[in-house]
Amino acid sequence: MTALAAVLDAVGLGLAIAAGLCAWRSCRWLRARASAACAAIDRRAPGGSSASLTSLLVPARNEQANIEECVWSLAAAEPSGIEVLVLDDASEDATAEAARRALARSGAPGRVITGRSLEPGWGGKSFACQQLAEASAGEWLFFLDADVRISPGGVEAALRQARGVGADFVSFLPRYTGDHWGNRWVVPWLYYFLTALIPLPEILRVRHPRLSVANGQAILVRRDAYRGLGGHAAVRDRVIEDVSLAIAAKRAGFRVALLDGHEWIACQMYASTGGLVEGFAKSFHSAAALHPFHWLAMMVLLALVGLRPWARALTASAGEAGVALATVAVVSATFGGLLLRFRQRGTALLVWPLALTSLVGIALVAGVQGLLGRPVRWRGRVLKSGDRPPAATAL
Repeated sequence: MTALAAVLDAVGLGLAIAAGLCAWRSCRWLRARASAACAAIDRRAPGGSSASLTSLLVPARNEQANIEECVWSLAAAEPSGIEVLVLDDASEDATAEAARRALARSGAPGRVITGRSLEPGWGGKSFACQQLAEASAGEWLFFLDADVRISPGGVEAALRQARGVGADFVSFLPRYTGDHWGNRWVVPWLYYFLTALIPLPEILRVRHPRLSVANGQAILVRRDAYRGLGGHAAVRDRVIEDVSLAIAAKRAGFRVALLDGHEWIACQMYASTGGLVEGFAKSFHSAAALHPFHWLAMMVLLALVGLRPWARALTASAGEAGVALATVAVVSATFGGLLLRFRQRGTALLVWPLALTSLVGIALVAGVQGLLGRPVRWRGRVLKSGDRPPAATAL
């Protein structure tokens, strides 16, 4: 064993242990913040979320297959105190008709908005969300993707968690569902990225804007905080608009948190392999274009923790493979614990080297394209990663 190989093996094991401890601490913190809110789903207190209006805002582009079930779940989430607004973002299918039909049958207060033509300098989702916020009336704005489903009592649970931690801007980790192999084996790695590589308690406690994270599938923000950070106009040209929005919120002096919603919110992200590749490529492309050193650091970390130990375990001699096998065991234990914690399929643990290799491959290809300034496609639109947010506009 060369000295360099020994050092890399030791660094990989150390990083794996640190990530495992970070995941344990993050999950412990999430569980403590979610326990009271989850209990409220079955034991609803009078005057809960109905004390003030909450706007449930769904940007939808070509979501005919998802939107009806999404609207039905939102209508059933709370008996009162909500409005459901769906924005049809230049869909090429029957998204608008399906949304109107679901709203009419559910009896939920709300409407379907026809989005304006995309204006120069805007990303599609940010532009849709800005229009939704402008049309809403709620004290709290709850931005939700069309592939999200909320259980009864879920809106109240979200509000209780946000108020309980004193946060102005909150996003939630859902329970990922779906039978596509990507949903079963690849998507669950998001739990590892968001709990093992990011110290979630410090997101709320530390004021530095760069220590921010958000999940754009479910973002809850107070209206005055949304106005104060500049709304989606502040991040209009960002591909990863959710994290950029969280950074903008912290810069404006608001408290940001990522909390656990897997007991009451579900999300089926992808229906095809092409959609999975396109979705993850979009995120890694933007990450590399905007923050190349962070992207490179993540690539090195994943290589040392997830890929290199397997290569060493399979190719090194028995005497040299011990540290690599220990690293594999630590990562497997951490990932397995997260699968159990967030109610994911156990088969993801059996194929995690292949799933992680797929993710790293997508991240490398998309990241290099981002570094070279090449655009990426998402939902039929060409996206570019800007690096300077324009001036904010008030709501």
